[in-house]
Amino acid sequence: MRSDKKSDSKLSVCYFGTYERNYPRNSILIKGLKRNNINVIECHVPFWEKTEDKTGNFFKSKPKILWNIMKAYAKLIKKYIESKKCDTIIVGYLGQFDMFLARLLAPRKKIIFNPMISLYDSLVFDRRLFKKNSLMAKISFLIDKWSCKMASIIILDTPEHARYFQRAFKIKRKKLRVIPVGADDDFFSKRDGEKGDSINILFYGKFTPIHGTEYILKAAKILEKNKKIKFTIIGKGQTYKKDMALARELKPNNIEFIEWVPYSELPTIISNSDICLGGHFGLGEKAARVIPNKTFQMIAMQKPVVVSDSMASMEGGFINKENAIFCKRGDEHAIVDSIQQIIDNKTLAKKISLNSYNLYKENYSIDALARKTISIIKNGDK
Repeated sequence: MRSDKKSDSKLSVCYFGTYERNYPRNSILIKGLKRNNINVIECHVPFWEKTEDKTGNFFKSKPKILWNIMKAYAKLIKKYIESKKCDTIIVGYLGQFDMFLARLLAPRKKIIFNPMISLYDSLVFDRRLFKKNSLMAKISFLIDKWSCKMASIIILDTPEHARYFQRAFKIKRKKLRVIPVGADDDFFSKRDGEKGDSINILFYGKFTPIHGTEYILKAAKILEKNKKIKFTIIGKGQTYKKDMALARELKPNNIEFIEWVPYSELPTIISNSDICLGGHFGLGEKAARVIPNKTFQMIAMQKPVVVSDSMASMEGGFINKENAIFCKRGDEHAIVDSIQQIIDNKTLAKKISLNSYNLYKENYSIDALARKTISIIKNGDK
């Protein structure tokens, strides 16, 4: 059910910043608002689209990148001044730096901040690019803290992630709201895949510590004795060289590595899989606080999904052996056991596929997310 068009037609939202337009968090919210009769003005200048490792590259950048972002901000100021008046500003992901400009341009307007991640947590504890007491750690902490302080409302993807922001940056609980990431159901929907004798297991994502790709490689090695099982691992990133070195050492004969595929091809690849690895399998604390984009994309396509047994998963409505298979993080044997449960029980596989799709429709579809967002826009500061 969509929002009351008559009451919402007066609402005008400025989606603001140098955000990555095609990143699911941004594109889904924008599409959902437009679909529900909200006037969305995109005050956007591209910057992050061409930056592969957004957080790491910025903080390790050369002066040229700083110069480029200053040029982008000059264009953004001009666009904002020329744009029509709006009721609310939403600062898109990645938006910590954009928050400073947004508040400067609109000192009294309601600004909803959509950070998605903590720079401090990602750089120091997840990716371990800087030591905890380093200057860059302190700078990233202050950027997180002050960007949140300037926001009227902060939206995060899970309750556990919101609690982290509350603790780490001393944010008042009433300022925090939760909108899950979800998936674009115009794009990710059930379709017939290619059938064969193999059992195809899929993982895709950035190679960063949170994903725990090393444990997937070790699990594949254990399972190679079953000649029917084939893994497809798609991605590249921070831990790629280390993980490829491990792969050369283990020499599993059941993995196809693909560095990158166009986003448009993901639904076909998912449809051709039998089991999807949708969880974060790394041991970092952040892995327990968030649910990956791919989890929602996979359940939207009615695939049996293995997720981590985290608080985020449980609070997100996932129930072990009901709509997902839970897996202990940081343990290749747990991944093997989770996969084996699905292989050995076709009835269970069908059950969790259907139930996870029902969970998706209720909580994670475009319209479900739009309803939550519109409610926050209209009533979020009450």
